[in-house]
Amino acid sequence: MTTTGRRRFVPPFRACAAPRLVALALLLPLLPVAPGARADDELDFGLESHRLSRVELTGNVTFPSSELKRIMRLQEGSWLRPLRTARYQPHLVETQVRLLRNFYRNRGFHDVSARVDSITIDRDGGDILHLAVNEGRRTYIRKLTFVGHEPVSEGRLRGAVALREGSPAPADLNALGGDIYSLRELLRDETFLDAAVYPQMDRVELEGDAGYAADLSYRVVTGRSYRIGSLELSGNDLTIDRLVRRELEVAPGDPLRWGRVEDTRRNLLGTSLYRDVNISAVNVDTIAGTADLTVHVVERRPAYYELGIGVGSLERVRLLAAWGHNNLWGTGRRVQVRGRGSWNVEDVVGSPISFDQGQINYRGEVAYVNPRLRDGRYSLDTTLFLSRETRGESGLNMFGWGANVGTFWRSSRSVTNNVSFGYKVTEPEIHPQAPEDWQERFNEVNPSISRVRSLNWAMYLDHRNDLFQPTSGTYAILTAQLAGGLLGGDYHFLKWTAAWHDYFQLPVGTLAVRVKAGGTRTYGASVDQGPDGVPYDDRFFAGGASTVRGYANNSLGPQVTDQDELDYLNYTSDVLLPDNPARGGNYLLLTNAEWRLPLPVLQKWGLATVVFVEGGNVWAELRDLQLRGFRLRSEPGFPTDAGSTKDWDYRYSVGTGIRFDTPFGPVRIDVGFPLKRVRYLSDYLGDEVDYRDPSAVWHFSVGYPF
Repeated sequence: MTTTGRRRFVPPFRACAAPRLVALALLLPLLPVAPGARADDELDFGLESHRLSRVELTGNVTFPSSELKRIMRLQEGSWLRPLRTARYQPHLVETQVRLLRNFYRNRGFHDVSARVDSITIDRDGGDILHLAVNEGRRTYIRKLTFVGHEPVSEGRLRGAVALREGSPAPADLNALGGDIYSLRELLRDETFLDAAVYPQMDRVELEGDAGYAADLSYRVVTGRSYRIGSLELSGNDLTIDRLVRRELEVAPGDPLRWGRVEDTRRNLLGTSLYRDVNISAVNVDTIAGTADLTVHVVERRPAYYELGIGVGSLERVRLLAAWGHNNLWGTGRRVQVRGRGSWNVEDVVGSPISFDQGQINYRGEVAYVNPRLRDGRYSLDTTLFLSRETRGESGLNMFGWGANVGTFWRSSRSVTNNVSFGYKVTEPEIHPQAPEDWQERFNEVNPSISRVRSLNWAMYLDHRNDLFQPTSGTYAILTAQLAGGLLGGDYHFLKWTAAWHDYFQLPVGTLAVRVKAGGTRTYGASVDQGPDGVPYDDRFFAGGASTVRGYANNSLGPQVTDQDELDYLNYTSDVLLPDNPARGGNYLLLTNAEWRLPLPVLQKWGLATVVFVEGGNVWAELRDLQLRGFRLRSEPGFPTDAGSTKDWDYRYSVGTGIRFDTPFGPVRIDVGFPLKRVRYLSDYLGDEVDYRDPSAVWHFSVGYPF
């Protein structure tokens, strides 16, 4: 009888252990002592690095060497990293070459070869890596087909993929992952939640030694079409169900299109009431073709308050207070009350005053917002304000009050609109401590109460990839304001602006550009006043941190040189006028370009830098905008000299700056150098004033200028 079973393994030395152990004991003293291996040797493996001078590539025709170096992540020395010595690890070079090879293969070069040709040493002691590339022939997609895609049309599927006929054919099917994801998202939006997509690529050799072509086919398994069963809400402890349901783009019984589900999630997050929103399909019935949806929200704390106190040389005591609620009675309506008060003891017409002679300054606002009026698409925004401001230089106290009532709605995911009606009243009063001659001058000018009633419209088209730090995309703003006419008031004018922002991702940093234009025209009772028919507060101004750096704030364009006009503007305007101020303009043009760069070494602390080129100005009338005003350079000569800079010249500047990222946006310090400085001569308060633009102007601000 034969039996089988598991054999036991017996090591050979166990069979005759005794004789072998004796022989081993006799030989041990005769063996040389091998040096012990250092523990550090094992730890040092992979840590060896060499100084890298540069990487030189040969044979690359289709892609530039700079792009291939970024793929391999071999960082050469650069002026952007002055404190860092470029190094590389020899044992990882082959890994980087493999990345290079895969980059080529997934762009149609199936037969590419890449290798390290040699390594030489330059005279500074750094290694030069010589890499040789043989691209071979490129394979393109000859035919693209879809199988089993009904009832979704082939045209819609083709529109969802990036690689079509004529595109380079990747050698690895994993490179089709982006297109497969897009196809699945399209099918999910067509109610096919379980859809699957299987790619197949056949490489075909062309006749006549013409290379290769690829036939790409997608096999689509749509699966079952689904409808929405029930819809349940959870997590809305502070918000009534109706507030959540009015943001839903889906309802029980609807086809389950996942794109509408994502729109619902965006709508709920856009209310600012929730920190997070999660929508899931549950209880999926593959036989009946139904799935229930659960909408879970994580709510924010609705109420908030702010308190602050401060002191200063002009406002000796300053108090700030605010209270708000973003979800009144769980309805999503918002209210905010904000107040600011201070005791102002600034000098009056150059004369100091005592503490007890100070004036109370204040500004109060009450805002109410109903984001969905009658659960519709339009909001109701209401703001009331009341203010009192001391202007010591002018010897005035300015009272102001008014209201704004408007609505906001979204035309699409990227387009929003705002329409509002505004009413503003400005009333000047002579300061109690003003000199007697100023009081007489005030009575002589006899400024009246100024009233402005206006209808305002704005449209925002936002295609930026990030609202706060965009690196690509566009942003456009269109505005229009109609004042007076049937609305009444003391001024009658039409004002418009148009701005275009564009952002480009560069190999290093981001390029941001802006073009902005605007204009105003008087009509009706204000036509006879010409450019002065537009109130000072509503004119265009340029120069400063957000318009044209390198020039003082609001300093460009025509200047106020007449004492009577200066007094009138001081007495009737909400804007504080400096000595020899700009009159403002009725037409505006700005052009800005800013290169935003990371700072070597310091970027980990949130520091960055910028380089900018800017231009702009304002003009009282359109005929003042002259072609020769766009000359690139001019000097601040005598105003009557033909070659000197005129106030109607288009003003250019260049400069640089530092950025420090904070939770509230970047804090920025810029210095601008004007390329077209101007000289002004005027008679101000009986004294002849000879003013020239400074050769450099510093700017401090928060947030990006555009």
